[in-house]
Amino acid sequence: MKIACTILVAIATCGSGASNAQSPEFQGPRFEGPRRPNTPPTQTAPSSAHPTPNHYPNGYPAHSSASGPGGGYGRGPIPPRTRSPHEEQALEWAMFLQHRFHQPVELDTERKLSELPRLIQEEVSVPCTLDQAAMRIAGVDPAAAVVELRASELPLRVALKRALAPLKLAAKLTQDGLVITVDFTELARAGIATDRWVGISADTTKKMESDLNKTVSIESDSIPLNEAIATLQEQLHYRVELDIFSLEGEGLSADIPVRIHGKETKLRSVMNRMLRDQNLTFLFEDDVWVVTTVTAAEDRLLNRVYYLEATGLTESISQAMQLVQTSVDPDTWEMLGGVGTMAPLPGGGSNRTGILVSTSFATHLKTEALFDALRAGTVGEDVPTKSVPFQDPMSSASFHSHGYYFPGSDPSLMSQGDSNGRSQNPPSNSTPNTPQQTGGMF
Repeated sequence: MKIACTILVAIATCGSGASNAQSPEFQGPRFEGPRRPNTPPTQTAPSSAHPTPNHYPNGYPAHSSASGPGGGYGRGPIPPRTRSPHEEQALEWAMFLQHRFHQPVELDTERKLSELPRLIQEEVSVPCTLDQAAMRIAGVDPAAAVVELRASELPLRVALKRALAPLKLAAKLTQDGLVITVDFTELARAGIATDRWVGISADTTKKMESDLNKTVSIESDSIPLNEAIATLQEQLHYRVELDIFSLEGEGLSADIPVRIHGKETKLRSVMNRMLRDQNLTFLFEDDVWVVTTVTAAEDRLLNRVYYLEATGLTESISQAMQLVQTSVDPDTWEMLGGVGTMAPLPGGGSNRTGILVSTSFATHLKTEALFDALRAGTVGEDVPTKSVPFQDPMSSASFHSHGYYFPGSDPSLMSQGDSNGRSQNPPSNSTPNTPQQTGGMF
């Protein structure tokens, strides 16, 4: 009996060993862990002989990064996000607008700018409005300005770009339709609306610019400061005062000799040459020009907004700030112990890209000259500032300055257009089935 049992045990052991040797790996029990409620069971890859029915392109939804069934987690393909009726309506409307603006049109007419919205609405059935605030900034009178629309089998957006460019305007597509607004890049290249003083009215700003660009003549190797100021005041027909208190605080008097040679020279240049050797400067305060000390000017900082269109610095505001701090009176900025500061303007929505600078009047003039030089040597379109999408709390779509982005859609599907104004993904005659760019200036 013992011999028989031993033989049976040996046979069973050999059979088990043979089974393990023939198997590529030991098929032991698997621990799958606790399942969450409503979690689909683990799926294995389907064999090529018995494919699993699937309604997704390439077997997986576009937003899934999975390389195999289950997205690599054994949980099956991720179902597409279901949009709400409001989201579906917004997406449908955006795609309709995009389709209309890429649709070829036949136009051969001249109209006043004020009549353009009605013409567009009649031609393409898209709401159109004029941005009146933008018209004031650009100095355009819609009732007087005339636009020429000439298009033969050209997309409407290209026809509008050509018609509005002479006025430095642009057509911007928004979630409410088309808006005729200002092209700030072209406006900046023309030296219009490049900056704005804070706390100084527009009329006063014009007066300041007019005085600074006036030509004056004064020639002397040694003339008392108060006499030089009196001579300039006669030519300007405007008040120029000496800050006697600040001068005496640094041991200077009103009759200190200054040397100046300027014939038919702009006031800003004459003042800089005349005052810098005495460590003096000038500023505009309470509607008068004031000559004072550099120390006193640092206690009277002025705020000014500088817009960055057409400077080549719109992509990185920090780069613009660094450029100013390292090239314009470096020792006057807070980072090196000075008093001057700067900060980026709030982004998002339709805000312009720019920086707010707080410094002395003389340093502001140098900063202005720097940006003017950059605009003179920059061509092409501005690169958008790197930022996150602006989320409108009343809308289901995020709006970039260059287009809509709808939840559940792929931003890479938004067409960008080439340098000739043609879309790289032109829609067909039917309504497009992928979200494309529906914003930005054309």
